Order: sequence, then C-alpha cells, then structure tokens
Amino acid sequence: RTTLLTYYEAISSKGLEVKLSIPNTDYFVHGNAEMLIRVLENLISNAMNYGSDGGVIGIDVYLKNLKINVDVWDKGKGISEKYHSNVFERLYTLEDSRNKNYQGSGLGLTITKRLIEKMNGTIKLSSSPNERTDFIITFDQLTL
Repeated sequence: RTTLLTYYEAISSKGLEVKLSIPNTDYFVHGNAEMLIRVLENLISNAMNYGSDGGVIGIDVYLKNLKINVDVWDKGKGISEKYHSNVFERLYTLEDSRNKNYQGSGLGLTITKRLIEKMNGTIKLSSSPNERTDFIITFDQLTL
C-alpha cells in the first residue's frame, strides 16, 4: 500500500483506476524490504506506463498453497505470448514497447527478476491482451 501511494499523483494524472486486493492479515517472507520496494516500484511503474491504455492497474496479495503471491497487473494492450520468455532478458524491449510514449532500457524486468530470486522468490508473466497482464511474484511463507 505504501509503495503504491508514492505513485498517487502519477496515477491520478493518467486517470487510472486502482484496484487493490490486499488482506489485513500480515504475511511474512524472508527477504530485503528495500529490494521488495524496488521490485514493486518497477512493476507498478511498468503497469502505469505500458498498460495505462486499459484504464486500470491493480495489486493483489494472497496466500495460495502455503506461498505468498503478489500480483501487479493492468488491463492494457498486453504482451503477446511469443515474447513471454524474453521479457526478463537483459536489454530486451518489445518491438512496439507496449506504449510509444514510454521506452525503457530493457533492464527493469531483468533487475526485478534478479532481486526476487535473491529473496528466493519467483516471478512469472501471464497476459491476455486488453483483459489482464499480470506479473506474479511468489515467495515461500515464513513461519514464525
């Protein structure tokens, strides 16, 4: 919630609707707070810049099969399945960049993936054009 709030002005200026599904229950993972914030910032920024044509972005946090999942999603143009295996590669950018007004360096998702893996998590992409493009982060739940 806190990371998303840092984007409040940008989200408002783009006229985006935000949908959150974040439980009041605390979940714990073994990781680094600064790295997790950087991951979320990159994924939220990507959803805003590349998926804003869909008018909505969202974050879902949930427990599934004893794993904590964080989904950052949008309803924009999407990413064709033929590019799914490449989006996390260093310096890779989509030919049409999903949004001509925002062209990245091709490092953001590579860094994001490496940070998640350093925290023993995984990230995957699921995309159905104009329905939902979803970056799904999964961590083992830390039991206290």
